[in-house]
Amino acid sequence: MGTRERRQREAAERRKTILAAAKNLFWKQGYSRTTIPQIARATELAPGTLYLYFPGKEALYVELLFEGYDLLEKRLLAAAEASATRRPEALIDAFFAFAKENPEYFDIIFFLSRREGGIQEEKFPPEKVSQLDARVDACKAVAAKALRAAGDRKGDKAHRRTVDAVWSMMSGVILFFQREEGFGALAAEAKRVILRGVFGSR
Repeated sequence: MGTRERRQREAAERRKTILAAAKNLFWKQGYSRTTIPQIARATELAPGTLYLYFPGKEALYVELLFEGYDLLEKRLLAAAEASATRRPEALIDAFFAFAKENPEYFDIIFFLSRREGGIQEEKFPPEKVSQLDARVDACKAVAAKALRAAGDRKGDKAHRRTVDAVWSMMSGVILFFQREEGFGALAAEAKRVILRGVFGSR
């Protein structure tokens, strides 16, 4: 391996280390209470070195949003490989499983910015906002496709409203009850209600 390739690999690994530290700190103590010096200490880097990789907290946060949505999309796409009749249930299961197995990413995607009110999209570069919107749309498009496969012919706009409503319902169940002892039973009931109300399943 040449010097250039080695430096590129080292830079990529350092970015991963910085992102992992930021994800952990954002999740444990919130966005507003996390500082660049804290992230730098967690990675054993000088703050000035960290700024060589990310210009600030907003850049770290949006990068973690990208990672989280990419992971969620992969889970949804895998679930979408199920048969048309099984697909809605598989997608709901994939959503809940993602939240259970990746609580840090789930919190960063769905709750952190809303809970604190201190993460403003206008601080993101416009191209990053567009890229983020594209990732959100990609995830929801998988669910909308399941509606079409189930025979719902209301049209794309109506499908998007339905997906937004179901998305919000499942997120709310996770937000309020994930740490409760009976979360599994509640998630199963939410799935039953969604399948019956949206897809006509019994």
